[in-house]
Amino acid sequence: MNFSWFTDTFSAEHLRVAVLDALRYSTKEPWFFTEFTFLATFGIFLLGYALLFKQEWLRKVYIILFSLFFYYKSSGPFLLLFGLMIVSDYLFAIQIEKAQGRKRKLYVWLAIGYSLSFLLYFKYVDFFIANCNNLLHTDFSAKSLFLPIGISFYTFQSISYILDVYRKDIPATKDFVDYTFYMTFFPHLVAGPIVRAKDFLPQIFQPQAINTTLFKDSIFRIIIGLVKKLFIADYLAKYADLVHLAPSAYSGGENLLAMYAYTFQIYFDFSGYSDIAIGIALMLGYKLKENFDNPYTASNITIFWRKWHISLSSWLRDYIYIPLGGNRKGEVNMYVFLFITMLVGGFWHGADWRFVFWGFAHGAALAFHKAWSTLLETKEGAKAEHSVNSPWYAFPAKIGNTLLTFHFVAVCWIFFRARSFQSAYDSIRTMLFKSQWVDFQGFWFSRPEIVIMLCVAASIVFFPVVIKQQLFGWIKKIPAWLWIFIMLFALQIITQFRDDVVQPFIYFQF
Repeated sequence: MNFSWFTDTFSAEHLRVAVLDALRYSTKEPWFFTEFTFLATFGIFLLGYALLFKQEWLRKVYIILFSLFFYYKSSGPFLLLFGLMIVSDYLFAIQIEKAQGRKRKLYVWLAIGYSLSFLLYFKYVDFFIANCNNLLHTDFSAKSLFLPIGISFYTFQSISYILDVYRKDIPATKDFVDYTFYMTFFPHLVAGPIVRAKDFLPQIFQPQAINTTLFKDSIFRIIIGLVKKLFIADYLAKYADLVHLAPSAYSGGENLLAMYAYTFQIYFDFSGYSDIAIGIALMLGYKLKENFDNPYTASNITIFWRKWHISLSSWLRDYIYIPLGGNRKGEVNMYVFLFITMLVGGFWHGADWRFVFWGFAHGAALAFHKAWSTLLETKEGAKAEHSVNSPWYAFPAKIGNTLLTFHFVAVCWIFFRARSFQSAYDSIRTMLFKSQWVDFQGFWFSRPEIVIMLCVAASIVFFPVVIKQQLFGWIKKIPAWLWIFIMLFALQIITQFRDDVVQPFIYFQF
């Protein structure tokens, strides 16, 4: 028998090249869930996971090693920085639990300060240098630092753990392997959702049994996520990117459609990532909480923030808004706390005044809605017969409120996507004063595929939730063996329509 093909394929040189390629990382091209190399590697990982599933300690170590490898492929040497934060938080939490009085508070502030120091340095140092130069006429040089992938997410995650231990909501874990597992678990490591220790640590000891139902649920979530990201978000991104290069060079109608394109892009991109992360975690037997709940169907801005990026909005509520005083210190202070919370949320997204303004706008909208709701409740108490909750008024009012909330959010997203305040201003001004019906007619003939994709996106977003859930329930009843063909069919559609270059997940930059 001739083994020449085997020896040529698996020669020492080929093995060396394969190992070097596996160890190669790129900070410019992070290792996405949508990469073929990740999917192939993950498939191999699953084989080993199946063999070790019943061996608790080996299973945890196996996942930790893969998670560290996953992070290394995106951030290289910054894995060491992540490791330092894990070790420090583990030790700080134990000391916080043991300490009493002022010493306990000191450990908390040291732990939070240590964790935040990495985020503040890598993400915001150039922002502070630029503003210092502008205000004080200094001449400090920008650092132009690389932002370690996922640092905003895992910093908030570590802070939540420290504060939960301080509040005695959870005990400090004494097992370093368990804490490392919690911090490094790769499905949510680089772009969320932000996972709370009290929700995740108990699962480490007893993951869900892998069965047919769990398999179908996980595959379904992964397929949905891939379709959202590669089929819808990446397609709309091409048009949104084109217009925002020079908004004033396009008509008002084109800018309006670009606003809608980015509004749907950021939702399908990030919710798609969350779906993939939840699906992969579920495939391993671990459950991550939902991060989106049809946010664009919210009838007011308060409900929107209960449905959008739920892990972040709940984190801001529990660790910023409520500790400041929430609604316990009077109405005026409540509004101030809302503004502070949303400014922190905006600044968390990026080191730019555009993000701060975005947070300010949402803070103002939340404050206005609370004030309006208080006034409305007073009037309804006086005249119950004219209540906005009466049957003849409720449905059209809800539609109007939903459209108003959606468009407020969409306009705010312009500041997220624009390259500068001037660019955002140009886009909004063009939409308001240079929109004509003929623009939309011409657009349909020149770019009908964009209009069709916008309609597809809007149909999915605003499709009745009850019917959507019934449809999903019916799909999940399909026999397990057919899911192989469903996945192949979905991948074929994605391959046919997606761009050759996969766009980075939007929230990787945060």
